[in-house]
Amino acid sequence: MTEAEEKLKPLRAILETIRERADYALKQLQDAEEARSMRWRCKDCRYMKYFTRPVPLESAVKCPRCKSTSFEAI
Repeated sequence: MTEAEEKLKPLRAILETIRERADYALKQLQDAEEARSMRWRCKDCRYMKYFTRPVPLESAVKCPRCKSTSFEAI
């Protein structure tokens, strides 16, 4: 390894750490967006369940039509 590469090694480590933290923060934001919704659709029968405010998937519980527990956020 050359002397120039040795001098840049700490800078590279710092930049990689910043990238990892930024990626983690973006993933947290995406997870937060996906976790709550005002509308949930049953994956089996396509029934739409509506709420007055964004709620997590656990609030959707069971589909009143087909009794399935698999919902997706809309």
